[in-house]
Amino acid sequence: AMWTRLSIFFCLLFSLSALPLSAQDPQLSQNFANPLLNSPAFAGLQDQNKVYLTHRNQWPNQSANYQYSAAALELSLGKINSGMGLLISSDKQFSSLQTTAVSLQYAYHANLNEKTLLSMGIQGSGVFRSLDYSHLTYGDQLGSFLINGTLGSTLDPTASLFANNVIYGDLGAGLLLNHSSYWLGASVHHINRPNQSLIQNSDDLIAPKYALQGGLSLAISEGKSIKPVIYLKNQGAFNQVDLGTYIQFDPLVLGFWYRGLPLNKYSAESSFSRESLIGLIGIQNNRYSFGYSYDFTVSGLGVGSGGAHELSFSYVLNWDFGQ
Repeated sequence: AMWTRLSIFFCLLFSLSALPLSAQDPQLSQNFANPLLNSPAFAGLQDQNKVYLTHRNQWPNQSANYQYSAAALELSLGKINSGMGLLISSDKQFSSLQTTAVSLQYAYHANLNEKTLLSMGIQGSGVFRSLDYSHLTYGDQLGSFLINGTLGSTLDPTASLFANNVIYGDLGAGLLLNHSSYWLGASVHHINRPNQSLIQNSDDLIAPKYALQGGLSLAISEGKSIKPVIYLKNQGAFNQVDLGTYIQFDPLVLGFWYRGLPLNKYSAESSFSRESLIGLIGIQNNRYSFGYSYDFTVSGLGVGSGGAHELSFSYVLNWDFGQ
């Protein structure tokens, strides 16, 4: 029965990966180390109160280095079949563009039977986005440098149109069917298409991000299991498929992932389809988990980009809300 479920899962996995699926939101390799980042429907799902920490350093050898950090608190309100989540995240791009978000999540869990529940979650976020324009160089400054040897100040009229920061609200939602041996979820972020433009009187609307997630838990023996997982994302013109598996030998966890479009090799965008091979090692017990992963870049950027390092940590709190 285990191998039958496994074969069905991988048939579904490769069928879905044929879709012209990449994304604009932060790409994480340890997608499910902090499940609240994927969908508000995960909040309180395991009847635990838990803290999560995530940090990603991407392309450290490039000037376009990207860094992302997130902290989350998950609260289980089992007496009312609910869960709540609090997320704080921050990312930094090009040393001058920074985005910080604070999100509040609520999920309701409806028990379908003893082994299955349906979770419905919503999320509201406040986002602060800023750009340090002192690091930008304009065309007339380059002309001044060629003539005078100094950049000087710019007279470019577009410089007066820039705003130093913008604040906006963001909405998301998710559904999750959770069984003792499998789970399947769908989520959407940026439902309200917020305007993140840093240029006055202009629009830079964030396209909604749609995602499908699913996985199996296949027990081998006591303390040993295989957990294949797939994560499909679509955001505007960008698509992505992450597929892989976790292999658990308590307390050791090994993970192997592929990010890209494996059946898209003959398309015009094939050079962007083969993005990363990911390896993960971690330890996990009933109280805490720790993971380290490395992305081997197989796209046009090559190994010279430095790949990506990612760390995750979670810890179960001894909180009891009782009634």
